[in-house]
Amino acid sequence: MRRFIFASHHQLAYGLKDSVDFLTSNAKKIYDINAYMSDDENDLTITIQNLFATFDKEDEVIVLVDLMGGSVYQKFFPYVNDHVHVICGMSLPLAMNFVLASENQKFTTEKVASIVNESKNQIVYVNQIDNFVGCDDE
Repeated sequence: MRRFIFASHHQLAYGLKDSVDFLTSNAKKIYDINAYMSDDENDLTITIQNLFATFDKEDEVIVLVDLMGGSVYQKFFPYVNDHVHVICGMSLPLAMNFVLASENQKFTTEKVASIVNESKNQIVYVNQIDNFVGCDDE
């Protein structure tokens, strides 16, 4: 089974999950982990352990976290293997590309890298575009 985890400091993960659910009308299960909402740092470690305990060992898991090297990322790093993929720098285009990907094709290292690269194209500095898309030229 394919699983998706969005994890971040505070409530970014919840907001991303809510937006993906709204835009895709998808029935896939997305778990959001909103770290450091309390003073207990052990909450995050325990939450992650408990969540992974509900998965089968062969489940395909995509984890999107907010910051490379951040404390949330560090908690997921021990779970990385050939079927648990951790990607830093969560964004709506990235999340949608993963959630909408065909389940007929496994998430290989190459496939995950391809989705990440495609998603990078959605980061655009609009001021440098010659012809603004959607501008009325009256």
